[in-house]
Amino acid sequence: MRSFEHDYLLETPISHSLLMSARALGEFRGRQMLYAEQSPEVLETLRRVAMVQSAESSNRIEGITVAPDRIDGLILKKTKPRDRSEQEVAGYRDVLASIHTNYHNTRLSTDLILNWHRTMYHSHLKKAVSGRAKTMLS
Repeated sequence: MRSFEHDYLLETPISHSLLMSARALGEFRGRQMLYAEQSPEVLETLRRVAMVQSAESSNRIEGITVAPDRIDGLILKKTKPRDRSEQEVAGYRDVLASIHTNYHNTRLSTDLILNWHRTMYHSHLKKAVSGRAKTMLS
């Protein structure tokens, strides 16, 4: 199969439509900053909606479901988790917030993802243990 040869891509001609797509991407990248300056509230709304949908979908894939009327509050930190499923959604929210905050300095790797999972697991374990301790002391 020739496509695996080292020089294949160097010898492959670039189509006009590919060049137009690359130019359009560069143009949109330039507009991104202008849009962020002119319409920050629209971008913030889109970010919130994306975070809610991402958390809901990702957790649903894992078999974790939360009442639709509680998801927004959990993601926006307006309500506290009541059970394990809601704690999972809150943990996902925290990881997403970390990604949004630190994306400039974050280099995606397997170790990073495993660390996020460990952090979420230990955070939930710590909360569960402290919750049981409070219950036992009451």
